[in-house]
Amino acid sequence: MLKVYLDNNVASAISRRDMDKAELEAIDQLLEAKRSVNLDLGTSCQSLREMERAPSNHRAKLKTGLSEVAEVEDDHKVLGFHTQTDQYGGCITNPLVTDIVNDKLYSDLLASGLKDDDAKHLMYAVHNGYQRFLTCDGGILSRKTTLGKICPLIRIQKPSELIKELSATRGKDRIDPTETSGIA
Repeated sequence: MLKVYLDNNVASAISRRDMDKAELEAIDQLLEAKRSVNLDLGTSCQSLREMERAPSNHRAKLKTGLSEVAEVEDDHKVLGFHTQTDQYGGCITNPLVTDIVNDKLYSDLLASGLKDDDAKHLMYAVHNGYQRFLTCDGGILSRKTTLGKICPLIRIQKPSELIKELSATRGKDRIDPTETSGIA
């Protein structure tokens, strides 16, 4: 199964429809293919965090696109617990949690020039074993070569580039949702 991570700008475009026509068509083809092909589309809670920062009148519409994709399983790390007790034998325990699941990778991504949100998205994708990272973010796409050295197991590309790749595998100009061969 091909695991494909959607950056927030791609995930939000599912409902906002605010991208270039070719990218929107590619996203639609991927969603259709996901329903019937060996294709896993996912994103992380980072997309939800970013959508929560949008004006309140836009949040609900932004989040509707998230219903089309899975959420990564591993997007936080428990560091320990803090417990407080009182003189009567009661206690309260709070977990100490971080959303940085791979410190070295996250630091390397920030050092490459990525913004905090972008570094977290790519860190979650790599950490959860995704093979493709789809984005239309120029700040990420312009660093593809550098990021490819930091994250050699994931390919960063636009949705339309993945469609071309999958179509070339099948020798067609579009993905046929009923066809399952060629996706690894």
